[in-house]
Amino acid sequence: MEMSLLLKTRDHFNDMFSEFRRYIAPAYYHDRCERSLHMNIYALHKREILLSLAGFLSTFILLLFIGLAGPRMIKLDVLEASRIFEKNSITNVTVQKSLLISGPFKVKVPEMSSFSNRLCLWITFFIKGERDSGAFQKQFTITINIRGKVNNETSEILHNPFPFASSRGVSRHHHLNCIENLCDPIQALHLEYLDYTNYEIEIRFSELEHFDQKNPITDIQFTFQSVNPSFTSLTIWFRFIFLVITFSIACWFMHSLVRYSIIDWSMEQKWTCFLLICVGLYDNPLYPLMYICDSSFPHILEIFSQTTFLCSILLFYLVFFHGIRQNNRSFMKFYFPKLVIIGTLWLIIFYGASWSQTQKMEHPTLDESEAYEASSSLKLLNFFFHVFFIIYWIYLALLFLTAFTELRAMPYFDLRLKLQAFFLVFTLTISALVVVLSRPSFSNISDNIIGEFDITRVPYLQLIPITYQNSSSTAFLSLFSVANLYVYSSACFYYPSSTSLKDSRVIRDNPTLSMLNDSDEDVIYGSDVEHLSQSKLIEMQDDDDESD
Repeated sequence: MEMSLLLKTRDHFNDMFSEFRRYIAPAYYHDRCERSLHMNIYALHKREILLSLAGFLSTFILLLFIGLAGPRMIKLDVLEASRIFEKNSITNVTVQKSLLISGPFKVKVPEMSSFSNRLCLWITFFIKGERDSGAFQKQFTITINIRGKVNNETSEILHNPFPFASSRGVSRHHHLNCIENLCDPIQALHLEYLDYTNYEIEIRFSELEHFDQKNPITDIQFTFQSVNPSFTSLTIWFRFIFLVITFSIACWFMHSLVRYSIIDWSMEQKWTCFLLICVGLYDNPLYPLMYICDSSFPHILEIFSQTTFLCSILLFYLVFFHGIRQNNRSFMKFYFPKLVIIGTLWLIIFYGASWSQTQKMEHPTLDESEAYEASSSLKLLNFFFHVFFIIYWIYLALLFLTAFTELRAMPYFDLRLKLQAFFLVFTLTISALVVVLSRPSFSNISDNIIGEFDITRVPYLQLIPITYQNSSSTAFLSLFSVANLYVYSSACFYYPSSTSLKDSRVIRDNPTLSMLNDSDEDVIYGSDVEHLSQSKLIEMQDDDDESD
């Protein structure tokens, strides 16, 4: 009873988005009224298609191994308070105790380069707690003053105090969460752009006196986290290589189509042209500006390009699995519902990522988790994102199942469906693995926060693979190779075949021809030319006349 109700609901939902479903039913007399170019995929045998997909997988695996052997994304420099005492010959226990409770600690940051990209300061407290004691929390204040050094002669305060800050620097309230002898690392500072190569940071604490009486502080660890310059070089070079390849393939593919009217291009050919432009934006030719320009514009441009490409791929899957079943694709009935879903997701992702990046650049001591909790608009966007995200995948699953149910018996459509189904499953698998493996697990608080990629604290952004593309060399090359190789493979499969290049006339796609062949190995997934059959009939008539 429940199964029949689900099937009726699915059929009713699909009928709302496909008025021409009855005309696309698999039958021997099926003839598509849509006129389009003869694509290369129709002229390929099964073994050639499999070899092409094997090349796609081989290239991806090669790039994946390069990522696994690539440099670490994070560079860590650790300094303990006990070492500072030894270096400055501070042996008095009372003075050491006073410094551990309130500071100040004047810490020199290891020399940074322009490719270091960002700098984060993590502070970890070690206490003398009781064993088997439960978790406890203490609120206190960290005050930070930053100076940048030029030629070790002049210094300049980089960030002026906020209106509520003290005169000695920028003050922020933090929560100290501890279990037994170890406390959670606290991110006290994050600089998203480095103006100088040398920094000096002065750190002070307040409101820890009462906490120290119950749980004496034994040591403090300062960890400076920056981007490995070798990782930055890898990302720039591979982005450049992908960009050059994308430009070359885009010129070749569009040049092969420009001789035909755009009306005669197939649905896949039109979308491949659009995706080639989007993947060029995804590779971002202006990416190096992030390392030489102290502005939020390069970062916002990067967010725009990443979000646009992601949503373009999501929109293409909806259009393909629905559009392959119907030819009359009007804007209001066909495209508008899809654009509403994808457009809403695009706006939510772009706003959330832009907000996160802008806040980090403008407020170096900002606690993003607290800022998110204080923002009702971001919480509302988080709710809407999950709603539209679920709607999208339910809609896509219904279109996917319906397309295979209706067209699986037809070799002509079956090949197109299987090809895109393979790419869909493969890209989803890689994206899901990147998200799952790149998200820090908090089973060990001391090892899984420090040394991991500093991801955004906005919850819904943590579900998106592009959030983790710079978390490691493996994640970077996995996502970029999948995105670029997918579009390149589509261009190779969908460019006009030699038949179309030799004959400037556009012919009708007819799957009936390929269905007449007995062996799938010998099927040429092509389009029939009606004048060929007519000419054969004329030749047969002439032969009969001569024999008479």
